[in-house]
Amino acid sequence: MGGSKPGARRTARGRRTRVGLLLLGVPWLAACAPWQVVEVEAEPAPIAVFVDGRRIEAVPASGIRLRADRAHVLHFERDGYRAEQVVIESIPGEAGPRLRPGQVEVRLRPAENRSRRIDVELEAEESGAAK
Repeated sequence: MGGSKPGARRTARGRRTRVGLLLLGVPWLAACAPWQVVEVEAEPAPIAVFVDGRRIEAVPASGIRLRADRAHVLHFERDGYRAEQVVIESIPGEAGPRLRPGQVEVRLRPAENRSRRIDVELEAEESGAAK
């Protein structure tokens, strides 16, 4: 490889090794993240529940296990009903971060079916009448 410096090649390898070691450590860091179970009660059943944009098949009776070190968005929807979202905040504390609220209750309301019809009442006006 004419013109390249011998030290440049070693530096590139060294960087790749460091990046590889960093990536190996990421799953370990995620495993140490604080977790919290958030109780969820949602009606009417069946209802679709999405956590941070991903649909979950069913809400466990014990609640949804979420990382406590970041905020989450719970989205609830069902055909014929107004969708609803709940934001769960991560609150720092001395014992570590906690999620708030720790319990979520959602009751979807039926969607209003508004027609495009306009009701108009007309009153006949007498022609030639004195005002």
